[in-house]
Amino acid sequence: MELVVDTNIVVAGFLRAATTRELLLDERLILSAPEHLLTEAERILRSPRLRRRLGALTPEEIRLVLTQLTSRIRVLPVSAFREHLPEAKTLVADPEDTPFIAVALHLQVPLWSNDAPLREQSAVRIYTTEDVLSALQGRS
Repeated sequence: MELVVDTNIVVAGFLRAATTRELLLDERLILSAPEHLLTEAERILRSPRLRRRLGALTPEEIRLVLTQLTSRIRVLPVSAFREHLPEAKTLVADPEDTPFIAVALHLQVPLWSNDAPLREQSAVRIYTTEDVLSALQGRS
């Protein structure tokens, strides 16, 4: 199953969800993301609100865990999906979502995200973590 991964999935895998962590490392999934994922995830994980939840983890430890969680994700440079950015901008309200929609349009695959506002557009199919689990278990 091929999917584009949104930042909220990686952050969820980092913070709490063992199931999400397992899925990020599951070899049955072919995962891609814009390079923006790496900088956005690190920025979010270093935010003061999340730093309190992460306790004593140093920035280097955060980067190491993030590297492990994203090890199976093929990271695409902007040049690979640039032609889809104008359309993607028209589909979403949050500019942070634009590169993810553009990669999904470029690859013609669904986007794995738990971000409800993304479901308001219809150009890209959105899978939640539950949808991914169901598909892998043959229930979709």
